[in-house]
Amino acid sequence: MRKSKMMGWITLGAALAITVAIIGSVVLRIDDWGRDWTQNRAALDPAAPRPELRPVELDGSVQGAADRIRQWTETNSKWDWVSEERAGGGQRRIQLTRTTPLMKFVDDIEVELTASPTGQDSTGQHSANQSVIVSATSQSRVGKGDLGQNPRNLIELTTALRGG
Repeated sequence: MRKSKMMGWITLGAALAITVAIIGSVVLRIDDWGRDWTQNRAALDPAAPRPELRPVELDGSVQGAADRIRQWTETNSKWDWVSEERAGGGQRRIQLTRTTPLMKFVDDIEVELTASPTGQDSTGQHSANQSVIVSATSQSRVGKGDLGQNPRNLIELTTALRGG
């Protein structure tokens, strides 16, 4: 009887340790306690306090930027390329998904590529070079809050595009 009581305490202790570890990992991942429990959508914003959550400007063409994103998603198992739509005026919309490893939650990421002439080169002369503005949103398919996953999706995307 004493041995079974001891095993019960050990089992209870192990279950408690696992529960604390899970809760701790969730708590450590939350960046913004006011936002992460109540929102399941995030967007890149030029006025964002964190540079990783601002739109990215890439040198080159819209097609080159789309190819770069496609190659990145092909080498990253959590990300999938869903579709691409050409919009007018040098714009392109790309639909991506990102699946969380453990619970397999799927987030939808919409990337918008917009051609933007850089205007002048370093000498002040008009330049034919182009750049592309990459803007994106990420939205969870389920839940009221995302526990910060949508901003982390955008940070992962912008960091990859910036070469980080």
